[in-house]
Amino acid sequence: MKLFIFCSNCRNKIKLKYYVNDRAELLKKLGVRISLVCKECSLSKNYHVNDVKATESKLTLLFATMILFFGTGIVGYLVKDFIFGASVSYAIYVILGMILVPSIIYIMIKKQERDSIRRFNEYWV
Repeated sequence: MKLFIFCSNCRNKIKLKYYVNDRAELLKKLGVRISLVCKECSLSKNYHVNDVKATESKLTLLFATMILFFGTGIVGYLVKDFIFGASVSYAIYVILGMILVPSIIYIMIKKQERDSIRRFNEYWV
């Protein structure tokens, strides 16, 4: 989850480099007012904690996608002998499981990220 505030002068995104689960944790770390300087227009201003917004992190998306692709490959490599040695009906179940396990992990990571963003953006101080 990435945190940012829009500059009140030029509407540029000012990124915050803090990892928090909700706005209350951000309030505990930084206080009610956050003093930030915009890199575009060099305006220094105090922003309220409620001005902070959260969006999805590309790093989390990359991590989940890597688990999906590499996890499928690793599981396929580990069960390749069973797939070629089993009957057709068992091989189909193994292939489906090989795709399903990394897919479930991918979906769980994405859902947790969406829930964190929604929880952060809905909670007001």
